[in-house]
Amino acid sequence: MIFFMRNLDHKHRMRQMTLVVMAALGFAILALVMSSAGSTPARADTSKPAALTAEDRADLDRVSTYLSNLTDMQGNFLQVGPDGSLAEGKFYLRRPGRLRFEYTPPEQMLVVADGTWVAVKDGFSATQRYPIGATPLGILLSPHVDLAKEVNVLAVEHQAGALRVKLADKSGNAPGDITLVFDEPALQLRQWVVTDAQGLQTTLALRNIQTGLRADNALFTLKTEQRPGIGKP
Repeated sequence: MIFFMRNLDHKHRMRQMTLVVMAALGFAILALVMSSAGSTPARADTSKPAALTAEDRADLDRVSTYLSNLTDMQGNFLQVGPDGSLAEGKFYLRRPGRLRFEYTPPEQMLVVADGTWVAVKDGFSATQRYPIGATPLGILLSPHVDLAKEVNVLAVEHQAGALRVKLADKSGNAPGDITLVFDEPALQLRQWVVTDAQGLQTTLALRNIQTGLRADNALFTLKTEQRPGIGKP
């Protein structure tokens, strides 16, 4: 019984981390994972698009252009769960199409997008794979991003030194929402906050960000678990 309860707890944590990472860049993955894990009590529908001002649309254009022009980025991340639990690791981004999240032990989570598939690997279970092109993940990892057309924009807010853009799945199939937080006035993605179907929030903050460093191709495959060095810009 103790083993069974630990196994359930591990599956819950894995599902939670999968939701956070996948929601960072794509919403349809949420629906796939949620449906495979069973039904979840839904909160009130808050996914109706906001009435956007001309300034809001200009900000969305800036964000879409920023994401479209983003190529090579890497650094560390810190994840804070709704229960206050912490997890951290390293991330590598090579647009278009490639992304890697490595969780630091004792977590044994690895998430890799190779340009065609998104693979979620955990030390205690089989690797799960999802096609990029069948999800909005393909939009954000594609050469061109247009948030105003591809997702529901729930809010665009300016705070001291930050721009917050709250988004939800346009199809309505994926529960929850995600808020992307950018530094201002020099627009740069710094964190996101994922709210699940029950209203619980998980925050993932990016740290020690470096751009212009081209990550090794081997980082974007699950064929080897070695961690190659980073090439020259």
